[in-house]
Amino acid sequence: MKKRRPVFYPEFDVDEKTPKVDTLEWQNIRPGQYLKIGDPSNRYYQYIYTSLNFDDHKVENLKKLLSFEGMEVVVISILKMKDGSFFAVLERKGEAFTDRISRVYADLKNAYLKKELVV
Repeated sequence: MKKRRPVFYPEFDVDEKTPKVDTLEWQNIRPGQYLKIGDPSNRYYQYIYTSLNFDDHKVENLKKLLSFEGMEVVVISILKMKDGSFFAVLERKGEAFTDRISRVYADLKNAYLKKELVV
């Protein structure tokens, strides 16, 4: 009886050089990519923030974010947090959002799935 060759990486097919593992669309977002701020998923944006200091968030800051709807932004960098979530640092193309807010931060997976960020 002939022995079968062991398959070390089953996600790769021997005949095809493409991996079988599917990457989600939000995982393809890279720094330098242009996005658009979409509609809020609730009364306010749930996954777009003015800072990463979550203890400092106020309703006033959430109301300011409503005026950013439809703006084009560019991804400056992507941060990986200790809990495994990814945050995108977003900057407005050419100018600041307001006089005090130059960058906003978005929970990349949740903001993309709830259509708060649109490609």
